[in-house]
Amino acid sequence: MPGLLPSKPYQNIHIEDPKLMAKINSTCLEFQKYCPSNGNLPVYLNPSLTQKQKIRYSILKKTDVGEKDKFMLVTNTRQIENHLPDLLNTLIILINFLGSEKILISILEGPSNDCTSLVINKVLIPLLNSLGLKKEDENPQYKITTDEPKINWSNYNRIEKISELRNKALTPLWDKTTEWSKSIRSIVFFNDVFLKASDILELLYQHEMNNASITTGMDWWKKKPEYYYDIWVGRTIDTGDLFYPIDWTWWSPSSNLFSNSPLSKKKYQALEPFQVYSSWNALAILSPEPFLPPYDVRFRRSDKSKNECAASECTLIASDFWKEGFGKVLVVPSVQLAYERDVAIDIVEELFKQKEQLGWIDAVPPIELDTKVDWIDKPPEKVRCHPWPEVNGLSANVWEQTLWVDPWLLNQA
Repeated sequence: MPGLLPSKPYQNIHIEDPKLMAKINSTCLEFQKYCPSNGNLPVYLNPSLTQKQKIRYSILKKTDVGEKDKFMLVTNTRQIENHLPDLLNTLIILINFLGSEKILISILEGPSNDCTSLVINKVLIPLLNSLGLKKEDENPQYKITTDEPKINWSNYNRIEKISELRNKALTPLWDKTTEWSKSIRSIVFFNDVFLKASDILELLYQHEMNNASITTGMDWWKKKPEYYYDIWVGRTIDTGDLFYPIDWTWWSPSSNLFSNSPLSKKKYQALEPFQVYSSWNALAILSPEPFLPPYDVRFRRSDKSKNECAASECTLIASDFWKEGFGKVLVVPSVQLAYERDVAIDIVEELFKQKEQLGWIDAVPPIELDTKVDWIDKPPEKVRCHPWPEVNGLSANVWEQTLWVDPWLLNQA
């Protein structure tokens, strides 16, 4: 059985490393034991790294004595049984490549009515132990909480509650009972998307090569037609506008991405990294420094007492990073993510063709497209904001109002 399979071999899967293949296969069997109704293959049928990728990302394995050397993986998650095969593979590949001593993990799960909680407790945690992550109470390498209670969203402001949950998952970073803050090199914060280890490594690589503060990929709700997912969060660096125009009071297809930002569009089409004002896009690499003293940035809702526009907590985290001097926000368009399986498969097929046309070899870009970002030090004069209505609940129409606001909250009374 040459890969992570539901019941019988799939001949197109091939992993050269026999130990890695054995670990993936044994993890597959454990997953099937606790999630027998899920017959899905992983989206990424070969999750391993190419030889050129191993060379490219080897910089992430190197640290000087005394330098921070650990990567903190963080997620708030629920109801992800379809995503679990790819998540488990991703963890196996990442830990095998970077080394177990370089990984810290914080997971906040629930509530789920599928096999998510069971697999986390019965498969994922034993997997981490078998891969060498320490579980000692004094200095553990992972903090995992499952079966969080159901939220009655009618009692909560969406942005305030989601901020609380994100901060709870991120708490081990600044918790004084752990020593994580002393060793974390970068934070990898991800949503409920189909993951691949090489995507995470590419974002970490670009984050370090460009000395960025926030580094993201792109995420999609649909590809046919295209709907860029995080349209409410992303803003361009030159105009402070949306990644594509929405001129109505509803979400529309994103067939004209970056039409208002020519340089961004050029870079996007060439799959080259480019600067933005804000971005999240389902998978974000965050520098840890802004979350620690003296800055103590947190995910939050807008400050009503100062008439701050009610933006997403992910837009506000970028705004607060900018305010504290960490305004290097980067999008890496060669990393594209999806929440649904069919969309993820569409991305795999389309990206493969695009990379081939652009001259990528062995999943690595050609030298002429492997460029660093020329950073713009100043944010846009004004940033477009579509405020979340002052109502409780999980959903609302943010497109009914458009404001243009300062790039961060000024210290006015």
